[in-house]
Amino acid sequence: MLKLRGTPYGVCQYCQSLLLRNDATYESVGKVAEVPDDFSPMQLGVQGYFEGKHFSLIGRIRKSWEKGSWNEWCALFDDQRMGWLAEAQGDWVMCFEQPPESLRNAPSLKEIDRIEPGQKWYIGKQAYTVSDAKRVRCDAAEGELSDIDYKGQVLSSVDLRGAGMQFATVEFTSKEINVFAGRFIDFAECRFSGLRQLDGWVAP
Repeated sequence: MLKLRGTPYGVCQYCQSLLLRNDATYESVGKVAEVPDDFSPMQLGVQGYFEGKHFSLIGRIRKSWEKGSWNEWCALFDDQRMGWLAEAQGDWVMCFEQPPESLRNAPSLKEIDRIEPGQKWYIGKQAYTVSDAKRVRCDAAEGELSDIDYKGQVLSSVDLRGAGMQFATVEFTSKEINVFAGRFIDFAECRFSGLRQLDGWVAP
């Protein structure tokens, strides 16, 4: 039986059932597809550091849109904080969930068709510029997860750039807004260990 380390969701490695923690028991809330193999050096169990804090990769969500797909890894820090390490088109980003009320100057759920690149939004006191808006979905998952769209609905995902290396993503579902903020990272700064051995790939 899969044992969850403080995360609400987990994917059974044998039957791909998505399990939801319910007090001391687990409830199956559906099935998710198996994550296809790809040319990623990451895998469950990889260790790393972000701003001096140690973390382990404990889960993964595979997301896609009409022009491609990417991985988002659930990172569990030693202090039990959860982060998301995204890898897409050679970029690496670490983000942390923020309170929805921290988002300001953004369209409401009923006004998401008004989202355009170049708009100025705020997360707390940090200013951001909308760089990209697209429709995405969750295709597959594995391991333990702090959150997942297991009903398969299509989301409106908005990427934002802040000063320097600041980065944020805002996801609009039919019922709620999820906010994640962080920054781009340099691969070497995280001092990863336990990476997959891939022919022809050398860590930057």
